[in-house]
Amino acid sequence: MNQKINSVSGQHISSGGKRWPRHPDCSDRTGKRLRPVQQQKQKHLYLVLDNWSKGYSIHRIADLDSSTDLDLEPTVLRLVNPEPTYPMKFAALGSNIFMASNQHRATFVYDTDTAGLASGPRLPESLLNGLQIFVATANLQLYALNYHLEELYHYLESMSTVGIQDPWSSSPSRDWRWKSVPSQQLPFREGEIIISYAVHPDGHSIFMSARRKGNLYRTFSFDTRQCEWKCHGEWALPFQGQGYFDRELDGWVGLHEDGYICTCQVTSSSTMEPKWKMVKEKLFRKVPQRTRDATLTYMGNTRFCLVESVLREEVEPEDALGDSDSFMLNITIFGLKYSREGELQTTLDRTTKSYVVSKYISSFSPVAFWM
Repeated sequence: MNQKINSVSGQHISSGGKRWPRHPDCSDRTGKRLRPVQQQKQKHLYLVLDNWSKGYSIHRIADLDSSTDLDLEPTVLRLVNPEPTYPMKFAALGSNIFMASNQHRATFVYDTDTAGLASGPRLPESLLNGLQIFVATANLQLYALNYHLEELYHYLESMSTVGIQDPWSSSPSRDWRWKSVPSQQLPFREGEIIISYAVHPDGHSIFMSARRKGNLYRTFSFDTRQCEWKCHGEWALPFQGQGYFDRELDGWVGLHEDGYICTCQVTSSSTMEPKWKMVKEKLFRKVPQRTRDATLTYMGNTRFCLVESVLREEVEPEDALGDSDSFMLNITIFGLKYSREGELQTTLDRTTKSYVVSKYISSFSPVAFWM
């Protein structure tokens, strides 16, 4: 795809003439540059697992280039789950991993730069007892959308560090704040549940698709600057869960429901369903009762990390949970590109690692962060 960089503005110009900010994660909404050391430090892959009886462990994978299967590196953090039968949520915010439960208001923040753990701002009541989705925008704001299971209603809250002189040296418990988002009434109908979402390359718009009974779909966008919603039509983004924008591919990348990787054209104001492409090769399996939902992490420069948890062949599903080393954790690092014919395909430099792990929470899928 034809692309170029404007040498004056530093903006990426897509083949369709759209201008995306070159570094949306390094500027706040006023255009001021944030701390440049974020770009310079060596990044690592952090893996969150439910592999011990009391909760979760976070591992840092050091050697991604090795093709050998090794024991998991020692944990950098262990976190007790406040409610063992309910999975916790984990989200990236800058160099921090934000952790929350939908059963308790307490939150935690793990700083990967300092290896320090801090208490975060307490969750609002509106974010309890529901299906939570957390997504960070370019200016270090974390948006939380919660579908309340009893009220059958959506709530939208934001956690902000905007206005703090140096967000990286602030205290999460003291300086970070939740607030209800001032917007018109949320556009969701009763029974609609968010199934996919992605941040627009403008850095401040969040796109999301919802599904309700009868496999009926609608896609919306929320402009975090104007606090405005827009319905883009009765169609859904082609991926499940979170999608990630890549400049070279000029589109969102995510996991298709059938075990494939797909890219989707970025839409802005159009109500037409965007075009999308899919890799012909299946990268993960979906076997009922033997696999958990795979998760995808963006590592920059068209590189991605796929994490998949598969029940080992010799283990029966009823014996899967507990301290039994019943699962094989597969981690695949791969790249994407377009062929000369315009087909989406993986690159040759692929690395796969496998680990034997235990699992304690059936509804939790391992998740990775690149930071």
